[in-house]
Amino acid sequence: MPMNRNPLLQTIATPREERRPTVFISYARTDKAHAERLIAALNASGHACWIDTSDIPGGEDWVKAIEAGVLNSYALVPVITSRSLNHKWVRREILWAEKKQKQIVHWVWEDVLDDSILLVDCQAVTLFNTEFDVALSKLLKALPSPSSQSRIQTVSGNEQRDAELAYLDRLQLEELVNSETYTPLAGMSHQKVQPIQAKQVFALMAMTKDREQRQETRRFENAVEEILKLRRAVLLGEPGGGKTTTIWKLAAELVETALRDFKAPIPLLVRLGKWTDADQSVEAFIASQLGELGDSLGGLLSQRRAALLLDGLNELPTGQRDGKYPQVQHLIEQHPKLLAIVSCRELDYTVDLGFHRINITPLDAIRIRDFIERYLQDEEQTELLFWKLAGKEAQEQYEEFLEQTDGKLAEPEQTFWLADQLPNHVRWGDRNWRWERWLKFREAASSLMVLARNPYMLLMLTSVFAEQGKLPDNRGDLFQLFVEKLLRRESEREPIPAPEQDELIERLAKLAYEMQIRRAKDRNGNALTVLSKDEASAILTERQLYLAGSASILSVADQVRFAHQLLQEFFAAKFMDIEFRDGRLKASKLWPPDKWWERTNWEEAAILLAGLYSDDCSPVVEWVAEANPEVAAQCVVRSGAGLAEATKERLRAKWISRLTDWKREKPEARAAVGRALGLTGWDNRKGVGVIVRDGVKLPDIDWIKIPEGEFRYGDENEEDNKPQTLWLPEFSISRYPVTYAQFQTFLDDHEAPKYLHWFEGFRVSADERPMQEQVFQFANHPRDTVNWFQAMAFCRWLSWRMGTTYDLQKITEWAVRLPTEFEWEKAARGTDGRLYPYKGKFDPKKGNVDNTGIDQTSAVGMFPNGVSPYGVEEMSGNVWEWCLSDYNDPKLDPNEEDLRKKDIRRVLRGGSWILNQLLARAVYRNFIHAANRFNSVGFRVVLCASPFSV
Repeated sequence: MPMNRNPLLQTIATPREERRPTVFISYARTDKAHAERLIAALNASGHACWIDTSDIPGGEDWVKAIEAGVLNSYALVPVITSRSLNHKWVRREILWAEKKQKQIVHWVWEDVLDDSILLVDCQAVTLFNTEFDVALSKLLKALPSPSSQSRIQTVSGNEQRDAELAYLDRLQLEELVNSETYTPLAGMSHQKVQPIQAKQVFALMAMTKDREQRQETRRFENAVEEILKLRRAVLLGEPGGGKTTTIWKLAAELVETALRDFKAPIPLLVRLGKWTDADQSVEAFIASQLGELGDSLGGLLSQRRAALLLDGLNELPTGQRDGKYPQVQHLIEQHPKLLAIVSCRELDYTVDLGFHRINITPLDAIRIRDFIERYLQDEEQTELLFWKLAGKEAQEQYEEFLEQTDGKLAEPEQTFWLADQLPNHVRWGDRNWRWERWLKFREAASSLMVLARNPYMLLMLTSVFAEQGKLPDNRGDLFQLFVEKLLRRESEREPIPAPEQDELIERLAKLAYEMQIRRAKDRNGNALTVLSKDEASAILTERQLYLAGSASILSVADQVRFAHQLLQEFFAAKFMDIEFRDGRLKASKLWPPDKWWERTNWEEAAILLAGLYSDDCSPVVEWVAEANPEVAAQCVVRSGAGLAEATKERLRAKWISRLTDWKREKPEARAAVGRALGLTGWDNRKGVGVIVRDGVKLPDIDWIKIPEGEFRYGDENEEDNKPQTLWLPEFSISRYPVTYAQFQTFLDDHEAPKYLHWFEGFRVSADERPMQEQVFQFANHPRDTVNWFQAMAFCRWLSWRMGTTYDLQKITEWAVRLPTEFEWEKAARGTDGRLYPYKGKFDPKKGNVDNTGIDQTSAVGMFPNGVSPYGVEEMSGNVWEWCLSDYNDPKLDPNEEDLRKKDIRRVLRGGSWILNQLLARAVYRNFIHAANRFNSVGFRVVLCASPFSV
């Protein structure tokens, strides 16, 4: 084949039956002269040769070319040198040819036979110790005769099936490129079931965004298997958490089936970040991504022969999401029998598509070790890196644990890293105090172990360690070293002078920043994940595009994108740093003052910018905090960089002041400030967090006394809550609902009796006892997704901690219990018969309900203008609150309540963030079954007695 002919045109544009079979020549760019000499010799002997002339390896053009080139070949001849052995694209071409069962004969130019596993037990012809002509003669004998190779025929004789097979081949090759370091990921799946029509509150859900559906939650150990079980779900995780790799592994399984069975569904894997045309429909976009198969999209969908794998919902341009989210949802709902998965960064999943959720959780220690071992393939180095990540103290405790439990555990490593408690026959320390100490230490993992829990970060950590033998302390340093490593590896193949490398990094930073600020046609500010090659070429030269593509920093085809969105955000952070230091970049430009709490795609870049300031990221955090406290908090928690104590105290005071400033701040803004305080754990207001008594963490409850006397109960407009005048003795009630941080002290109290102890006496099934995860995980938010039994278990535990009894028959002898609905209503309404805790008509700025605009739970105490007559807060909206009372037969005297009843409906009061003002009235009675739990249900407590001052 002439060297100036484009083989891509030959393999793709030419019908298969007219293609001439070839010998595929695989080589590193630096070995081009060797490859050209070999090709000339083979051409002279009658063999047509094929080489890849894609500008940049690894891109989409490369995938298409290699897939077609290998398919059209009858042998692969890699030119083996020290450079090509380190060239990952050559390695992948060899692996792909092996997968397609092609004959491989290595043309070994240098003495490297012992340097690679690729050359073990392989057919090879060596040149380093023989003449070229002698070696060529051996190669020609090893290759089939060119005259014996017939022209490539169509595979099936069916045009659509041929298009399907070609597409599936390309997917297989792309999977090889995208998931070679895959680790099965664990997590929690949340399966939606039909709403419970217990009362009109649930009938109203269809009018209030339909998000309060009951969910069944379960733990899974393999995300791919979980997707295949649920079939229609949104895959959620943190940036770099493994969502895309999981989708590729799913695609690989589906491809294997589809290649064997022509009736099986074809996995249609598309990157939504490429859908940048605001006027293009989702169907037209998907068809455009499928090549020749795009013309068959309608048929594949209607015949149920498609699996929709839509990757990167968060990568859609921000200004186009309102128009495109419904299209994605409608497409999936139109085809209910198809497997459909949509991936999205968890924090960007702000609009519920109505499907099951699969939340990928960070890697545990066992998975981290497995990944390292597969990557390094060296037991000694695996041990060294793993314990560098875990820390010296963890290693010492593990050695002690092995010594103390020798022979008593079948899988000591699993127990040490994953178990919540030791088996009954095993003890570690008197009363297991050493085990309890380890659990607390394990939960407070080192910063490096925290980084390693993210699959993409772990890949960077492992690859940096493999090359440099050292590790960074935070994300910013990690990315810096990783990029240097990629470029250094490319420089080994083709020297890149230091000035050229510096300029490349500078241009990549400019490119990333340009992607972050580029505006789409609709003129809304949209961060893009792709640019056309022409647009990218205005910033990077052809050589720079080649170097960045070869180093796996960029993926270059007709469109240019970073190999991972986190890489784009890192380079954007590098450019931001220059602009920030020079005083040109204002944070208010990234988060507009009128809606600063809404995500703008600058969040991850800001976190990585903070990570560049390893010792003290105060300058960046304070700069961000002026515009967006919530992102500033994420910089503190997630960057891995240090923060000065003075900065922390200064921001804490400022944020707490803003949290309750209802006269100046919108509810959405105050809610975001509350999330910042909750995320950092800086909210030290009384009644919100925890206190420590005798070394034990306990809820810091702020008790409000409610005086004895008469009050008005009920309202004439409530059918089952008619007005009455009732009398109650004095009692105290918590100012706020029990918060996430406060409830966690119950779950973390390892010195208390066993967990099941607190449910004794209740008629509660085994699957109704285990706690589900908090949906809105902020320390100062109400504890959500908790059923009545769990709320009562918390009360029994706290009563025990306060030194009083918790007999079911003597509820008033508990130190703490749930309020009766009569107590709740008096604390909310006072004695003047008001409908809301505050005077007058409904006001959405005095409580968190659906039209307040917060759209989730909020920090307690952020509505001081909605306080009850006694000073009790959060009694209209935020979360429904469990009451002690039986809905059908509530008792004024709590001791008369039968707590042992089964299948009883317990009272809920107060409304929630998801429902309207009618349900948030202080007189409104609601109920659900005691075992149910929702992300809008929590509880508060009353005080019966206490041995110490409250």
